[in-house]
Amino acid sequence: VAAATAALQQALVGLRNAELRAPFAGVVATLNAAVGEQVSPGGPVAQLADVTAWEIETSDLTELDVVGVTEGAKVQLTFDALPDLSLGGEVSRIRPIGQDNRGDTVYTVVVVPDRQDARLLWNMTAVVDFGVK
Repeated sequence: VAAATAALQQALVGLRNAELRAPFAGVVATLNAAVGEQVSPGGPVAQLADVTAWEIETSDLTELDVVGVTEGAKVQLTFDALPDLSLGGEVSRIRPIGQDNRGDTVYTVVVVPDRQDARLLWNMTAVVDFGVK
């Protein structure tokens, strides 16, 4: 009985070590492993999505444009796939280091919408109007 109990405890520890636990509640957006496939420790296995709080990131603000943007500034958001949806938002942060984009230096500005919409999905195209007063 003692040997069986020890074997059971060892099996339960092994089972716990085989579990993947997410650091936050969300949905699995992608899986990078197939059934029966072995994965390396520390390698990405799944991509998790927190769809309760969206952020929009720009990818095309040049150094001439970004100097007119400030954290806390109000913006207007529209979406190519949802022409009837227009949301207010606020500039959350401006990444201080630009990236080279075919000879132009572009900066990422992160915008948080004032409210969420269930129709929004990852990687949808958004247009950010920084001229809102």
